[in-house]
Amino acid sequence: MEDLEKNNREKILKSSNEVKKAKNILKMSYITGNDNFDEIYDALEQISEDYIFIGNMKTMVFKYPAPFIKRVGFPTEIMQNPFTYWKNIIVESDWKKFQESTLNVLKGESKYQNIEFRVKDVKGNITWLRKKSVVIRDEFGSTVTIVGNISFLGKQNKIDPITGLMKITEFFKNFNKKLEKEYIENIGMMIIGVDDFEQINQLYSRQIGDKVLKNLANVIQYNIPDDIPLYKLDGDNFGLILENVDKDEVRDIYSKIKDSLGKIHFLNEENVAINISAGCAIFPKNGITYQELYKFAVYSLLYCKKTGKNKLVFFSEEVIENKVKHFEILYFLKQSIDNNFENFEVFYQPQISTKTKKLKGFEALLRWKCEKYGNVSPVEFIPLLEETGLISLVGNWVLEQSLKTFKSWLEKYPDLKISVNLSCVQLINKNCIPDFKKILEENEFPRENIFFEITESTTVSNIKTLKEIYEEIKALGVNIALDDFGTGYSSFGILKEIPVDMVKIDRSFVKDILNSSFDVTFIKFITEICHNYGIKICIEGVERKEELDLLEGLNVDYIQGYYFGKPEPEKVISEKYLK
Repeated sequence: MEDLEKNNREKILKSSNEVKKAKNILKMSYITGNDNFDEIYDALEQISEDYIFIGNMKTMVFKYPAPFIKRVGFPTEIMQNPFTYWKNIIVESDWKKFQESTLNVLKGESKYQNIEFRVKDVKGNITWLRKKSVVIRDEFGSTVTIVGNISFLGKQNKIDPITGLMKITEFFKNFNKKLEKEYIENIGMMIIGVDDFEQINQLYSRQIGDKVLKNLANVIQYNIPDDIPLYKLDGDNFGLILENVDKDEVRDIYSKIKDSLGKIHFLNEENVAINISAGCAIFPKNGITYQELYKFAVYSLLYCKKTGKNKLVFFSEEVIENKVKHFEILYFLKQSIDNNFENFEVFYQPQISTKTKKLKGFEALLRWKCEKYGNVSPVEFIPLLEETGLISLVGNWVLEQSLKTFKSWLEKYPDLKISVNLSCVQLINKNCIPDFKKILEENEFPRENIFFEITESTTVSNIKTLKEIYEEIKALGVNIALDDFGTGYSSFGILKEIPVDMVKIDRSFVKDILNSSFDVTFIKFITEICHNYGIKICIEGVERKEELDLLEGLNVDYIQGYYFGKPEPEKVISEKYLK
């Protein structure tokens, strides 16, 4: 025990020279009987980068520096029995260890203190502190003074400066500590990530993105038990260490956080919609080291984002298989692009006038055949192109191929329209407008015959910024169609802000239209509003004659779906529709 106390003493005094100096200076202070305390305390403050505090162990009068009390909300610099104020700011689950550690020092059971804990500052932010102190005794061995320093751990690169949370190094360190506990049955490592966070940074600014992360950190902390610390990991990810929990408890924690996000507005000045995905790996079932568990939790998070987002996924064999397939598909995608877009092909799906049943135009749809996996769904490979930034290259290729194909068709059918999809990731690329302009000029294509389709569900939360991009597209002389209308967050508001020429109502409002009065009313209502402003309506996903008959009575302009034709290659389209 003597050796242990000696080691602790040496460690604390070595890491805090201020405490050594304080011991000598405070022998002269009024707390120990000297009158020039203020001068001495000011001198002590000047030699320390942290917050120095001192206390009279007989009177229990303590003094804290003015900057510190201002930050944490203490009422005054000098106070008696300050522990009530400490209890008011310390996170509840950290109070017990703070109390026990402090009492051991006050009772003389321990001469030194070195403790880390969380507090809420005057702004309500949770931050980590480290408190070090040493007891000074008189010549008779009686405790007369306690002196120490308090530091905000953000100064020591342990704290993320944006969120005030412990960083990933502390996440791993504390996870390892839990692995050493004998009574641990399992530990869940949950990683929470913001869906499409990079778009927030690109469409608004890094400052707005930082504000979102800070607000999200507060929301998560508010919705998890006090004894579960939250960590800021890499990028937009947050980490939780969940001790002795089952899957249902993990789901409950995630659901509570997710539900809270749906009830708040993140930023008053911007309409930023926030969704979160989460991945979870569990010790010892999924791994026995923090490295394994972190890797598998990240894989689970990525799988979650790839398969729909806004949910929680637990690690499984399916996640591993998907990860392997993910890397392989990405490899083959890059190979196809490097080989002059080999194995890519543009299919075309007809769009029909509701009233005349005549061909109105075609939507160009990208298809890709993988050497190993065969035909891969766009739902699977397009997100990979977006994640890697390759979507701009491929998107420009689709536009160019579509215009070349369509130009020959216009010679016989000059009124046909071509619709080409644009990814939101394409739009936020600074070169998108110059690229579009160059392709249009090189192909000398009549711009009034072009519709650029932009998915409403990915743009509506960023309407303020994207409005400028839409206007730049309109300046090119082309038409704009708003795709998947009704699936986003503010569908009606976008019609007021964005200069669109056509609205395409998503298939989800058609599949139950024969039995859903809501879907009928929705389509009728949107059609009337759009027609009042000269906006055309196209209904996607029409597959049955009964659906067509009902839609005819709703006065929609165009129909697209398997009832009239599936997406097919250029040669098939020419033979079937354009002879």
